[in-house]
Amino acid sequence: MDELTLLRSTRDLTREPSREALMRGRAALVSQIDGELPVALFAEVGEQTAFTPLKTRRRRRTVAWAGFSVLGAASVVVALVATNVLGVAGWNGGAEPAAASALRSAAAAAIQVSDPVVGPGQYLFVRTDGVYAGVGSLEEDADRIRAEGGDVQPSDEVAILASTRGELYVPADRSDAWVWITCTSQPSQTFGPRSERYAQEYADAINTYDLDIIRRFPGGITPGGGSFGGYAEGITTSIDYDALPREPRPLLDRIYELNGNSGQSRDGQALEWIISTLQWGIVPADFRAALYKAAAEIPGVEITDDQATLDGSTGIAIGRLETASNTRQEFIIDPETGQYIGERRVTLDGYAGIPPGTVTGWTAVTTSVVASAPTDAASCDG
Repeated sequence: MDELTLLRSTRDLTREPSREALMRGRAALVSQIDGELPVALFAEVGEQTAFTPLKTRRRRRTVAWAGFSVLGAASVVVALVATNVLGVAGWNGGAEPAAASALRSAAAAAIQVSDPVVGPGQYLFVRTDGVYAGVGSLEEDADRIRAEGGDVQPSDEVAILASTRGELYVPADRSDAWVWITCTSQPSQTFGPRSERYAQEYADAINTYDLDIIRRFPGGITPGGGSFGGYAEGITTSIDYDALPREPRPLLDRIYELNGNSGQSRDGQALEWIISTLQWGIVPADFRAALYKAAAEIPGVEITDDQATLDGSTGIAIGRLETASNTRQEFIIDPETGQYIGERRVTLDGYAGIPPGTVTGWTAVTTSVVASAPTDAASCDG
Protein backbone atom coordinates (compact mmCIF):
# COMPACT_ATOMS: atom_id res chain seq x y z
CA MET A 1 0.00 0.00 0.00
CA ASP A 2 1.51 3.38 -1.03
CA GLU A 3 1.40 6.58 1.01
CA LEU A 4 -1.59 8.05 -0.83
CA THR A 5 -3.66 4.91 -0.41
CA LEU A 6 -2.74 4.85 3.29
CA LEU A 7 -3.90 8.44 3.75
CA ARG A 8 -7.03 7.82 1.72
CA SER A 9 -7.92 4.81 3.86
CA THR A 10 -8.98 7.18 6.64
CA ARG A 11 -12.04 7.83 4.48
CA ASP A 12 -12.93 4.85 2.35
CA LEU A 13 -11.41 1.39 2.03
CA THR A 14 -13.63 0.29 -0.82
CA ARG A 15 -11.94 2.08 -3.72
CA GLU A 16 -8.30 2.34 -4.70
CA PRO A 17 -7.19 5.61 -6.39
CA SER A 18 -6.43 5.41 -10.08
CA ARG A 19 -2.91 5.65 -11.45
CA GLU A 20 -3.72 9.09 -12.86
CA ALA A 21 -5.00 10.30 -9.49
CA LEU A 22 -1.85 9.07 -7.77
CA MET A 23 0.31 10.84 -10.33
CA ARG A 24 -1.63 14.05 -9.84
CA GLY A 25 -1.38 13.87 -6.06
CA ARG A 26 2.32 13.08 -6.02
CA ALA A 27 3.18 15.74 -8.59
CA ALA A 28 1.29 18.45 -6.73
CA LEU A 29 2.75 17.38 -3.39
CA VAL A 30 6.34 17.33 -4.67
CA SER A 31 5.87 20.72 -6.28
CA GLN A 32 4.46 22.16 -3.06
CA ILE A 33 7.29 20.81 -0.92
CA ASP A 34 9.91 22.06 -3.38
CA GLY A 35 8.53 25.54 -3.94
CA GLU A 36 6.27 26.12 -0.94
CA LEU A 37 3.76 27.75 -3.29
CA PRO A 38 0.32 26.93 -4.71
CA VAL A 39 0.23 24.65 -7.76
CA ALA A 40 -2.22 24.02 -10.57
CA LEU A 41 -4.31 21.48 -8.71
CA PHE A 42 -6.68 20.79 -11.57
CA ALA A 43 -4.18 20.59 -14.43
CA GLU A 44 -4.32 17.57 -16.72
CA VAL A 45 -1.54 15.15 -15.82
CA GLY A 46 0.28 13.16 -18.46
CA GLU A 47 3.73 11.88 -19.26
CA GLN A 48 4.93 15.36 -20.24
CA THR A 49 3.32 17.21 -17.32
CA ALA A 50 5.62 19.38 -15.21
CA PHE A 51 4.71 21.42 -12.18
CA THR A 52 6.98 24.47 -11.99
CA PRO A 53 6.83 26.45 -8.74
CA LEU A 54 6.91 30.23 -8.92
CA LYS A 55 10.11 31.86 -7.74
CA THR A 56 9.92 33.32 -4.29
CA ARG A 57 12.21 34.48 -1.55
CA ARG A 58 12.61 31.87 1.14
CA ARG A 59 12.25 33.05 4.69
CA ARG A 60 14.60 31.99 7.45
CA ARG A 61 12.75 29.83 9.90
CA THR A 62 13.27 29.88 13.63
CA VAL A 63 12.75 27.27 16.30
CA ALA A 64 9.97 29.38 17.80
CA TRP A 65 7.45 28.35 15.11
CA ALA A 66 8.88 25.03 14.05
CA GLY A 67 5.93 23.15 15.53
CA PHE A 68 3.47 25.26 13.53
CA SER A 69 5.49 24.62 10.39
CA VAL A 70 5.16 20.85 10.79
CA LEU A 71 1.42 21.13 11.40
CA GLY A 72 1.04 23.44 8.44
CA ALA A 73 3.01 21.09 6.19
CA ALA A 74 0.82 18.19 7.26
CA SER A 75 -2.28 20.22 6.45
CA VAL A 76 -0.89 21.06 3.01
CA VAL A 77 -0.18 17.37 2.35
CA VAL A 78 -3.72 16.39 3.30
CA ALA A 79 -5.28 19.20 1.26
CA LEU A 80 -3.22 18.50 -1.84
CA VAL A 81 -3.68 14.74 -1.75
CA ALA A 82 -7.39 15.03 -0.98
CA THR A 83 -8.06 17.48 -3.77
CA ASN A 84 -6.11 15.53 -6.37
CA VAL A 85 -7.15 12.01 -5.38
CA LEU A 86 -10.64 12.50 -3.95
CA GLY A 87 -11.80 15.54 -5.92
CA VAL A 88 -13.87 18.51 -4.79
CA ALA A 89 -16.80 16.32 -3.76
CA GLY A 90 -14.58 13.72 -2.11
CA TRP A 91 -14.82 15.02 1.44
CA ASN A 92 -18.60 15.04 1.48
CA GLY A 93 -18.89 11.34 2.30
CA GLY A 94 -21.22 9.36 0.09
CA ALA A 95 -24.29 7.19 -0.11
CA GLU A 96 -25.17 4.62 2.52
CA PRO A 97 -23.04 1.51 1.77
CA ALA A 98 -25.91 -0.73 0.63
CA ALA A 99 -27.19 1.97 -1.73
CA ALA A 100 -23.71 2.65 -3.08
CA SER A 101 -23.23 -1.06 -3.73
CA ALA A 102 -26.60 -1.36 -5.50
CA LEU A 103 -25.87 1.69 -7.66
CA ARG A 104 -22.45 0.42 -8.69
CA SER A 105 -23.91 -3.01 -9.51
CA ALA A 106 -26.63 -1.37 -11.61
CA ALA A 107 -23.96 0.69 -13.35
CA ALA A 108 -22.04 -2.46 -14.26
CA ALA A 109 -25.26 -4.08 -15.54
CA ALA A 110 -26.15 -1.02 -17.62
CA ILE A 111 -22.86 -1.30 -19.50
CA GLN A 112 -23.52 -4.99 -20.28
CA VAL A 113 -27.06 -4.43 -21.59
CA SER A 114 -27.02 -2.65 -24.95
CA ASP A 115 -29.31 0.27 -25.76
CA PRO A 116 -32.20 -0.32 -28.20
CA VAL A 117 -30.95 -0.37 -31.79
CA VAL A 118 -32.81 2.19 -33.88
CA GLY A 119 -32.55 1.40 -37.58
CA PRO A 120 -32.78 3.84 -40.50
CA GLY A 121 -36.21 5.46 -40.64
CA GLN A 122 -37.15 4.14 -37.20
CA TYR A 123 -37.73 6.00 -33.94
CA LEU A 124 -36.83 5.48 -30.33
CA PHE A 125 -40.21 5.70 -28.57
CA VAL A 126 -40.10 6.93 -24.97
CA ARG A 127 -43.38 6.89 -23.07
CA THR A 128 -43.72 8.57 -19.68
CA ASP A 129 -46.74 7.88 -17.48
CA GLY A 130 -47.08 9.59 -14.17
CA VAL A 131 -48.95 11.42 -11.48
CA TYR A 132 -48.37 14.82 -9.89
CA ALA A 133 -49.96 16.82 -7.09
CA GLY A 134 -52.24 19.71 -8.00
CA VAL A 135 -52.80 22.24 -5.22
CA GLY A 136 -55.21 25.18 -5.22
CA SER A 137 -58.30 26.60 -3.54
CA LEU A 138 -62.03 26.02 -4.03
CA GLU A 139 -64.35 28.40 -5.85
CA GLU A 140 -66.58 28.43 -2.77
CA ASP A 141 -63.74 30.07 -0.82
CA ALA A 142 -62.90 32.66 -3.49
CA ASP A 143 -65.04 35.53 -2.14
CA ARG A 144 -63.76 35.10 1.42
CA ILE A 145 -60.14 34.91 0.28
CA ARG A 146 -60.56 38.12 -1.75
CA ALA A 147 -62.22 39.86 1.20
CA GLU A 148 -59.28 38.87 3.42
CA GLY A 149 -56.74 40.45 1.10
CA GLY A 150 -56.36 37.75 -1.55
CA ASP A 151 -53.73 35.67 0.23
CA VAL A 152 -54.44 31.95 0.20
CA GLN A 153 -53.69 30.52 3.63
CA PRO A 154 -52.49 26.94 4.20
CA SER A 155 -55.91 26.11 5.64
CA ASP A 156 -57.47 27.16 2.31
CA GLU A 157 -55.31 24.86 0.23
CA VAL A 158 -56.72 21.64 -1.15
CA ALA A 159 -54.95 19.02 -3.24
CA ILE A 160 -55.54 16.21 -5.69
CA LEU A 161 -53.31 13.87 -7.66
CA ALA A 162 -53.61 14.12 -11.43
CA SER A 163 -52.39 11.80 -14.15
CA THR A 164 -50.04 12.83 -16.93
CA ARG A 165 -48.64 11.18 -20.06
CA GLY A 166 -46.05 12.08 -22.62
CA GLU A 167 -44.73 10.43 -25.78
CA LEU A 168 -41.35 11.21 -27.30
CA TYR A 169 -40.25 9.95 -30.72
CA VAL A 170 -36.53 10.33 -31.41
CA PRO A 171 -35.51 9.63 -35.04
CA ALA A 172 -32.56 7.41 -35.91
CA ASP A 173 -31.10 10.42 -37.67
CA ARG A 174 -31.24 12.87 -34.78
CA SER A 175 -31.00 15.81 -37.15
CA ASP A 176 -34.56 14.97 -38.29
CA ALA A 177 -37.64 16.20 -36.42
CA TRP A 178 -38.27 14.92 -32.91
CA VAL A 179 -41.95 14.46 -32.06
CA TRP A 180 -43.37 15.19 -28.58
CA ILE A 181 -46.96 14.50 -27.56
CA THR A 182 -48.52 15.58 -24.27
CA CYS A 183 -51.92 14.29 -23.21
CA THR A 184 -54.56 16.10 -21.17
CA SER A 185 -54.17 15.63 -17.43
CA GLN A 186 -57.06 14.17 -15.43
CA PRO A 187 -57.70 13.83 -11.66
CA SER A 188 -56.69 10.41 -10.40
CA GLN A 189 -56.87 10.55 -6.59
CA THR A 190 -58.63 12.71 -3.99
CA PHE A 191 -58.31 13.20 -0.24
CA GLY A 192 -61.72 13.82 1.28
CA PRO A 193 -64.83 15.86 0.35
CA ARG A 194 -63.04 19.18 -0.28
CA SER A 195 -60.52 17.42 -2.48
CA GLU A 196 -63.34 15.75 -4.41
CA ARG A 197 -64.93 19.12 -5.13
CA TYR A 198 -61.58 20.51 -6.21
CA ALA A 199 -61.08 17.53 -8.54
CA GLN A 200 -64.39 18.32 -10.25
CA GLU A 201 -63.47 21.99 -10.65
CA TYR A 202 -60.05 20.93 -11.99
CA ALA A 203 -61.57 18.53 -14.52
CA ASP A 204 -64.14 21.11 -15.67
CA ALA A 205 -61.41 23.65 -16.31
CA ILE A 206 -59.11 21.19 -18.07
CA ASN A 207 -61.81 19.72 -20.28
CA THR A 208 -62.79 23.16 -21.54
CA TYR A 209 -59.75 22.98 -23.80
CA ASP A 210 -58.20 20.32 -26.02
CA LEU A 211 -54.85 19.90 -24.33
CA ASP A 212 -53.72 16.85 -26.31
CA ILE A 213 -50.84 18.50 -28.14
CA ILE A 214 -48.25 17.36 -30.66
CA ARG A 215 -45.04 19.32 -31.22
CA ARG A 216 -42.11 18.87 -33.58
CA PHE A 217 -38.55 19.95 -32.91
CA PRO A 218 -36.19 19.84 -35.92
CA GLY A 219 -32.96 18.25 -34.81
CA GLY A 220 -34.32 18.07 -31.29
CA ILE A 221 -33.82 21.83 -30.84
CA THR A 222 -36.48 23.90 -29.10
CA PRO A 223 -37.53 27.39 -30.26
CA GLY A 224 -35.38 28.79 -27.45
CA GLY A 225 -32.29 27.16 -28.93
CA GLY A 226 -31.80 24.45 -26.31
CA SER A 227 -31.92 20.71 -26.80
CA PHE A 228 -35.21 18.95 -26.14
CA GLY A 229 -34.70 16.64 -23.18
CA GLY A 230 -31.12 15.98 -22.19
CA TYR A 231 -29.60 17.56 -19.11
CA ALA A 232 -29.89 21.00 -17.53
CA GLU A 233 -27.00 23.29 -18.32
CA GLY A 234 -27.75 26.58 -16.63
CA ILE A 235 -30.86 28.09 -18.20
CA THR A 236 -30.76 25.80 -21.22
CA THR A 237 -30.48 22.06 -21.91
CA SER A 238 -28.06 19.88 -23.84
CA ILE A 239 -27.86 16.32 -25.18
CA ASP A 240 -24.08 16.48 -25.60
CA TYR A 241 -23.46 13.71 -23.10
CA ASP A 242 -19.88 13.32 -24.37
CA ALA A 243 -19.09 16.74 -22.89
CA LEU A 244 -19.53 15.40 -19.34
CA PRO A 245 -17.06 13.26 -17.36
CA ARG A 246 -17.63 9.56 -16.89
CA GLU A 247 -15.68 9.22 -13.64
CA PRO A 248 -18.07 9.61 -10.67
CA ARG A 249 -16.33 12.31 -8.66
CA PRO A 250 -15.51 14.64 -11.56
CA LEU A 251 -19.06 14.13 -12.85
CA LEU A 252 -20.59 14.97 -9.47
CA ASP A 253 -18.36 18.05 -9.22
CA ARG A 254 -19.61 19.14 -12.63
CA ILE A 255 -23.23 18.59 -11.58
CA TYR A 256 -22.66 20.75 -8.49
CA GLU A 257 -21.18 23.41 -10.75
CA LEU A 258 -24.07 23.29 -13.23
CA ASN A 259 -26.63 23.59 -10.45
CA GLY A 260 -24.98 26.55 -8.76
CA ASN A 261 -27.04 27.66 -5.75
CA SER A 262 -30.35 26.27 -6.98
CA GLY A 263 -32.47 23.89 -4.96
CA GLN A 264 -33.02 23.42 -1.23
CA SER A 265 -29.60 21.81 -0.75
CA ARG A 266 -26.58 21.13 -2.92
CA ASP A 267 -26.78 17.36 -2.54
CA GLY A 268 -30.54 17.23 -2.97
CA GLN A 269 -30.34 19.29 -6.13
CA ALA A 270 -27.57 17.05 -7.48
CA LEU A 271 -29.80 14.00 -7.05
CA GLU A 272 -32.69 15.88 -8.65
CA TRP A 273 -30.43 16.75 -11.62
CA ILE A 274 -29.50 13.09 -12.05
CA ILE A 275 -33.13 11.95 -11.88
CA SER A 276 -34.32 14.66 -14.28
CA THR A 277 -31.62 13.67 -16.76
CA LEU A 278 -32.51 9.98 -16.58
CA GLN A 279 -36.21 10.71 -16.83
CA TRP A 280 -36.10 11.61 -20.53
CA GLY A 281 -35.24 8.01 -21.40
CA ILE A 282 -32.62 8.92 -24.01
CA VAL A 283 -29.47 8.69 -21.88
CA PRO A 284 -26.94 6.25 -23.45
CA ALA A 285 -25.96 3.24 -21.33
CA ASP A 286 -22.42 4.40 -20.55
CA PHE A 287 -23.61 7.75 -19.24
CA ARG A 288 -26.50 6.14 -17.37
CA ALA A 289 -23.89 4.01 -15.60
CA ALA A 290 -21.84 7.13 -14.83
CA LEU A 291 -24.90 8.83 -13.32
CA TYR A 292 -25.56 5.83 -11.06
CA LYS A 293 -21.98 5.92 -9.82
CA ALA A 294 -22.15 9.67 -9.27
CA ALA A 295 -25.33 9.19 -7.22
CA ALA A 296 -23.36 6.74 -5.06
CA GLU A 297 -21.12 9.66 -4.06
CA ILE A 298 -23.98 11.86 -2.75
CA PRO A 299 -24.32 11.99 1.05
CA GLY A 300 -27.65 10.83 2.43
CA VAL A 301 -28.58 8.59 -0.50
CA GLU A 302 -29.99 5.27 0.71
CA ILE A 303 -32.17 2.31 -0.30
CA THR A 304 -35.74 3.23 0.60
CA ASP A 305 -37.51 0.16 -0.79
CA ASP A 306 -35.95 -3.05 -2.11
CA GLN A 307 -39.20 -4.08 -3.85
CA ALA A 308 -40.61 -0.86 -5.33
CA THR A 309 -43.29 -1.22 -8.00
CA LEU A 310 -43.95 1.63 -10.40
CA ASP A 311 -46.58 1.32 -13.12
CA GLY A 312 -46.20 -2.48 -13.14
CA SER A 313 -42.39 -2.61 -13.09
CA THR A 314 -40.46 -3.60 -9.96
CA GLY A 315 -36.99 -2.55 -8.89
CA ILE A 316 -34.98 -1.01 -6.09
CA ALA A 317 -35.93 2.46 -4.87
CA ILE A 318 -32.97 4.64 -3.98
CA GLY A 319 -33.50 8.10 -2.58
CA ARG A 320 -32.63 10.90 -0.23
CA LEU A 321 -34.56 12.88 2.38
CA GLU A 322 -34.62 16.62 1.75
CA THR A 323 -34.85 17.92 5.30
CA ALA A 324 -35.80 21.47 4.28
CA SER A 325 -39.16 20.24 2.97
CA ASN A 326 -39.22 16.82 4.70
CA THR A 327 -39.76 15.26 1.27
CA ARG A 328 -38.08 12.12 0.00
CA GLN A 329 -37.00 12.01 -3.64
CA GLU A 330 -36.48 8.50 -5.02
CA PHE A 331 -35.64 6.81 -8.28
CA ILE A 332 -36.25 3.17 -9.15
CA ILE A 333 -33.83 1.02 -11.13
CA ASP A 334 -33.80 -2.58 -12.28
CA PRO A 335 -30.74 -4.09 -10.56
CA GLU A 336 -30.51 -6.90 -13.11
CA THR A 337 -30.29 -4.72 -16.21
CA GLY A 338 -29.39 -1.28 -14.86
CA GLN A 339 -32.50 0.08 -16.58
CA TYR A 340 -34.04 3.25 -15.20
CA ILE A 341 -37.70 2.55 -14.29
CA GLY A 342 -38.81 5.91 -12.96
CA GLU A 343 -39.00 8.26 -9.99
CA ARG A 344 -41.34 9.17 -7.16
CA ARG A 345 -41.68 11.78 -4.40
CA VAL A 346 -43.01 11.17 -0.89
CA THR A 347 -44.15 13.82 1.59
CA LEU A 348 -43.38 12.87 5.17
CA ASP A 349 -45.38 15.73 6.72
CA GLY A 350 -48.36 15.94 4.38
CA TYR A 351 -49.92 19.18 3.12
CA ALA A 352 -53.18 20.57 1.72
CA GLY A 353 -55.10 17.55 2.97
CA ILE A 354 -52.57 15.00 1.64
CA PRO A 355 -51.70 12.58 4.48
CA PRO A 356 -48.10 12.11 5.65
CA GLY A 357 -46.27 9.32 3.84
CA THR A 358 -48.20 9.80 0.59
CA VAL A 359 -46.51 9.43 -2.80
CA THR A 360 -47.30 12.87 -4.21
CA GLY A 361 -45.84 12.27 -7.64
CA TRP A 362 -44.28 9.59 -9.79
CA THR A 363 -43.14 9.06 -13.35
CA ALA A 364 -42.54 5.72 -15.07
CA VAL A 365 -40.45 5.51 -18.24
CA THR A 366 -40.62 2.80 -20.91
CA THR A 367 -38.70 2.67 -24.19
CA SER A 368 -39.07 0.73 -27.43
CA VAL A 369 -38.32 1.06 -31.14
CA VAL A 370 -41.14 1.91 -33.56
CA ALA A 371 -41.32 2.17 -37.33
CA SER A 372 -42.82 5.67 -37.53
CA ALA A 373 -43.90 8.72 -35.55
CA PRO A 374 -47.52 9.92 -35.37
CA THR A 375 -48.75 13.02 -37.16
CA ASP A 376 -51.39 13.92 -34.55
CA ALA A 377 -52.17 13.40 -30.88
CA ALA A 378 -54.80 10.69 -31.42
CA SER A 379 -52.72 8.25 -29.35
CA CYS A 380 -53.86 10.16 -26.24
CA ASP A 381 -57.31 8.65 -26.73
CA GLY A 382 -55.98 5.14 -26.30
